[in-house]
Amino acid sequence: MASSNTVFVSPGVYTSERDLSFVAQSVGVTTLGLVGETLTGPAFEPIFITNFDEFQSYFGGTNPTKFVNTQIPKYEAAYIAKAYLQQSNQLFVTRVLGLSGYDAGPSWSITTQANLDPATLSTPVETTWSVTFTGSTGSTDTVEFTGTIPSPISDYFDDDITLYNGDSATIKGQLQTFVLNLMLDNPSSATTSSQWGVLTDSVYSAYTGNGYTTVTNNLGVDGLYNSVADYDDSLMDPWYYGCFEPGSGDNYSGMSFNAVMEPGTFVETSPGLGIFAGTISGTVLTYNATAFTEYNDVVVATLRSRGVNDNSDGGPVYNVTGLTDVVMDCSGSYADVQKNPYSPFGISGLTSGGDVFTFKTSFSLSDTNYLTKVFGSTNFGKTSSEFPLFVEETYYSLLTQGYRLGKVRGLNCELISLPSAREDDGNNTSIGWYLEQYQTPSTPFVVSELRGTKVDRLFRFILISDGNAANNLVKVSLANMSFSNNTFDIIVRDYFDTDANPVVLEKFTNCTMSPGENGYVAKKVGTSNGEFELKSRFIMLDMDEDAPVDALPCGFEGYVMREYSGARSPFVEFKTKYNTPGEVIYNPPFGTTAGSSNATRSSGDKVRKTYLGISNTVGIDPDFFNYGGKQNPSNLGTATESSDWSYLTKGFHMDSGATVVTISGQYISSGTSSFDVGVADFTSEPTSQTNPYYKLNARKFTLLAKGGFDGWDVYREFRSNQDSFRLGGTGYLLGSTPSPTFPTATGWGQFKQITVGEDSTDWANTDYYAYLMGQKTFENPEAVNINIFATPGIDYYNHSNLVEDAIDMIETDRADSIYICTTPDYNMFVPNTSSFDTDFIYPDEAVDNLEESDIDSNYTATYYPWILTRDGVNNTQVYIPPTSEVIKNLALTDNVAFPWFATAGYTRGLVNSVKARKKLTQEDRDTLYQGRLNPIATFSDVGTVIWGNKTLQLRESALDRINVRRLLLQARKLISAVAVRLLFEQNDDQVRQDFLDAVNPILDSIRRDRGLIDFRVVVENTPEDLDNNTLTGKIYLKPTRALEFIDIEFLITPTGASFEDI
Repeated sequence: MASSNTVFVSPGVYTSERDLSFVAQSVGVTTLGLVGETLTGPAFEPIFITNFDEFQSYFGGTNPTKFVNTQIPKYEAAYIAKAYLQQSNQLFVTRVLGLSGYDAGPSWSITTQANLDPATLSTPVETTWSVTFTGSTGSTDTVEFTGTIPSPISDYFDDDITLYNGDSATIKGQLQTFVLNLMLDNPSSATTSSQWGVLTDSVYSAYTGNGYTTVTNNLGVDGLYNSVADYDDSLMDPWYYGCFEPGSGDNYSGMSFNAVMEPGTFVETSPGLGIFAGTISGTVLTYNATAFTEYNDVVVATLRSRGVNDNSDGGPVYNVTGLTDVVMDCSGSYADVQKNPYSPFGISGLTSGGDVFTFKTSFSLSDTNYLTKVFGSTNFGKTSSEFPLFVEETYYSLLTQGYRLGKVRGLNCELISLPSAREDDGNNTSIGWYLEQYQTPSTPFVVSELRGTKVDRLFRFILISDGNAANNLVKVSLANMSFSNNTFDIIVRDYFDTDANPVVLEKFTNCTMSPGENGYVAKKVGTSNGEFELKSRFIMLDMDEDAPVDALPCGFEGYVMREYSGARSPFVEFKTKYNTPGEVIYNPPFGTTAGSSNATRSSGDKVRKTYLGISNTVGIDPDFFNYGGKQNPSNLGTATESSDWSYLTKGFHMDSGATVVTISGQYISSGTSSFDVGVADFTSEPTSQTNPYYKLNARKFTLLAKGGFDGWDVYREFRSNQDSFRLGGTGYLLGSTPSPTFPTATGWGQFKQITVGEDSTDWANTDYYAYLMGQKTFENPEAVNINIFATPGIDYYNHSNLVEDAIDMIETDRADSIYICTTPDYNMFVPNTSSFDTDFIYPDEAVDNLEESDIDSNYTATYYPWILTRDGVNNTQVYIPPTSEVIKNLALTDNVAFPWFATAGYTRGLVNSVKARKKLTQEDRDTLYQGRLNPIATFSDVGTVIWGNKTLQLRESALDRINVRRLLLQARKLISAVAVRLLFEQNDDQVRQDFLDAVNPILDSIRRDRGLIDFRVVVENTPEDLDNNTLTGKIYLKPTRALEFIDIEFLITPTGASFEDI
């Protein structure tokens, strides 16, 4: 329309243009806000998504898992997103994670027994020994030792000894053979010495100097006396394994000895019968040694008790409670596990109900009895009555690496038993305090090149995604460090890729540490404090404020790891060098059956396909990077956070000289070297081609993030988000410790009051408030622009307060969206659907449930029954609420028509499903629609269809229909978007006319598009409005109603009747 202040002078056609494109930009078409649980992703932050591939990248895909013993889909949000994004590209998703955590309960950890370190063998103590014997020349079985075998020989005399080729022998049998051979020869002039292990030079030469020039090397050791022995050769393994035993702590004790026929003692007791007697004598050497301490008593697995937290007694009820009620069996057929960590062993115990359990298991990954195959790795992964324990963590790669290096001997038979957080009794030995909210994984600090005798912190990586799944989402590699240019690259890789075939998700090249340059790494990636915009989808940087501007990343600090009282913490094995062809990289105990070495030699690393630091070529234990709880606080009942563990593992550094840097005093590992290091200097640009870092592509290493935590209680079958878990509710009081505010609380303190937002303490850490916090992220319409809202995982019957909170937010705080809430059509808290007749909620009961909820809102709509949807990715079918299809059709309506058209019927209401849970009759549909529930009807020609258009308003009016409510929402948004541009203009007649000129075209357009029958806009101009800096407008609307009833009467007339006369 022409501007009102245009003056027409001569006849003509005058046109004008008005740019309203900003309206479309700010209002959009269909935008969904979704709050619920997803497989992964950032928590409590609305993330804008434009397609399902992007959704999967952030939040993971579809998953049909239900909460334990319920019919509640755990990840309904993904199904909604997948359906909706077929019709729209505007979606905001807020992921919900837990605030309470849990007491992980008692633990039983399996530890390693390391081999003795040959470098620590003590100077032996020499003593002589002798024993008398009788026997005949018939066989070794006739040889009997009639005297006492002295210690320490007797300690090993009957034990099986594994020889280098895998054969088995005993000292007794070998000594019997020695005696038999003497009897068959001429014992009076015997010159043979039989020897077990290595003797000192003096002892050895004393016997050879006395004529015992032939020596039998029973154990096949590499060198029979000290000066020629190679103590590091695997030929020594039969001696180390057969004649040494671990003691307390890191100590070993053992022996070597020899035996000769003592001259003058040999006699034939039965002449002519070949029966003899005599004395064997020799020297025994007693040794002490120390184990490879780094690999000794290291935790390689932890078992937890299964249990359930129904909050009836304030916390989880564990299947096994007594610390001594779980034992490891290394006796009998299981004894080999002490000398071979992959041999089977037993786990047995007693449940709290008095039931005995016994299991055979092992660390052999290919074995059906492998630890996690037997017990499972999650609390609800197996039936608790059959499998009272589950495996919380395993360190298979660490165990394998230690064994292949010859440093791990076997497993200890004593479990490390530690109490639950509640039963710690102030000893601070529990590893069960998981009682905090969700956590975000991060890497250790990346450090600079060696600067004198120290390194400087540069930055650390914090993942954008939160929770458990984020721990195995990505790995980060730093590469191409150039001292010439002071630049480096950051490569974000898929967690499950390999060094040989890296899957690059993102790459930031030519980064620097200099804030004044365009390549400043914080600018390129983005920072966690918001100083620099996030450019990555996966990581953000936490910059050290004292980082030097000319440094390069050359390594990273160690990982904080939890402490196990009585054992050593697991650690990461790093790749510290590029292997050369022919280099021995592994040399496990013993040899091949042919008696040759079983050492593994490298074919040579391809530098381009190899990364230092954390590498799959060495092995990665995913459980190492999982959340491991915190130290048990003294105020267990009230603490919402606690101190981190005080053990720091070694980190990695490329420079061989970085061993001078030691761990700081704040850690119990202080004083030890901070790093496992490379094999060359790297403080400047290498000039020698022999330096392994000479080529740019050799300067690279990888690190991983650690510590992501979901914050949910893994002992709870379903979420504590029902009404009773509000602050002061019965569920809350059962889990909270008594306080002045809640003196009737009866729990031990899993539930607590927490501070949220502007120091508000009206919240608790139950799952109710986790869901509420998720909903509140959409509270501000100016921050997040949506017009549809959904909260998968909750319904108005089982979670009435949360639904009411959502409705209140949509109506009061936003007033711009329609909320699609869930109607349960089945008893949600049953383990299966076998009792359909008793557990199904029929239409009349569903209507009654809605009436009892007291919901009266024209901003809210709901649908019944649920639909069976096909999940092609997981090759299954799952019942979910029809929300996904309703929202998809709302977007379709906006695409093919307008928001004020009804989303129902054959044109804009077809539902893509296998079937509805119940095929509704006409009577069912009448019952539902009269009760404000929109039916999902089933017709033979099109299948399932949305067959209703009602909001949840009780009073009959135009606003009890969804299309009319959406008409008003759209009109309000459009008018608000143009009206806001008039703010701070002069409050006069001109601005009122501008208001009319902006609003009338919008409403006229809606009328032309069949949304309105008529409208009128009135602007008031009172002195009070002028004095109050206000413009008051009134908009009268006559909305177009949707056609819902067609009444057709068929009249039968006589053949001769005229239609004109009727």
